[in-house]
Amino acid sequence: MKHFSFREDDPFSPIRYEYEVDRVLCARRTKYQELLVFESPQWGRVLALDNVLQLTENDEYYYHEMISQVAMHAHPSPQEVLIIGGGDGGTLREVLKHQNVKRASLVELDSEVIAVSKEFFPTLSSSFADPRARILEMDGAEFLAESGEDFDVIIVDSTDPVGPAEVLFSKEFFAKAATALRTEGILVIQTESLHFHRDFICGVQQKLGEIFKTVDLYTVPLATYAGNWWTFSIASKTHDPRDLARSHDVPTRYYSEDVHRHAFLPRSLYNKMMGED
Repeated sequence: MKHFSFREDDPFSPIRYEYEVDRVLCARRTKYQELLVFESPQWGRVLALDNVLQLTENDEYYYHEMISQVAMHAHPSPQEVLIIGGGDGGTLREVLKHQNVKRASLVELDSEVIAVSKEFFPTLSSSFADPRARILEMDGAEFLAESGEDFDVIIVDSTDPVGPAEVLFSKEFFAKAATALRTEGILVIQTESLHFHRDFICGVQQKLGEIFKTVDLYTVPLATYAGNWWTFSIASKTHDPRDLARSHDVPTRYYSEDVHRHAFLPRSLYNKMMGED
């Protein structure tokens, strides 16, 4: 079989990754972005938006488990969860593994991402059918500003902080998230590569630190994201997110109690990065 390649064009990365392609399954322009699904001999099915890889079938669980399970286990009883972005359904799947969750609201701007995930990524999109899932097709920042609802955990599963997603990394957005969180609430947001985006990450941490009692940073190794050492900013009103408030009793492939404890940057390294030593 003759292969061809997909080459990323990531405006937020100093390097370009290239992937071998067996077959293109879907390629179209949505109202908001270019959408591509292809099969790769190494990574299985792959989703790209605006020529930037979003997930691969073979390693998506590293990202989706870590963006979800750390906050879900750091909170003693997360019942109302808000996911902003995450139209592929992987984060929703992880959240709904927890039986104490009464409702998980997923707010996705581009409904075609949801449709494509349902068609081509059934292992990610399976939880869309869960009766506890509420799917809202609208801008996440607008929903947070207008809904008046409150949540135990807010997870921002966004694309890179350019274009429509840029507002999701602003101090104004973080303040709205804090208002929407209950007393024990936790916010988590993906914050790019520690190798490539250190200044950006520090900026996010500083903004969060002006609003939340506790702010921290944890990481996961990701082979298919530029920079590979991926970070998640986490902010809490009450609890130290390094501590597990509940035992790990849901099925996961990578996340564990040990992974939770060791995923956070050592405090000395974190303080040095933030210029606090």
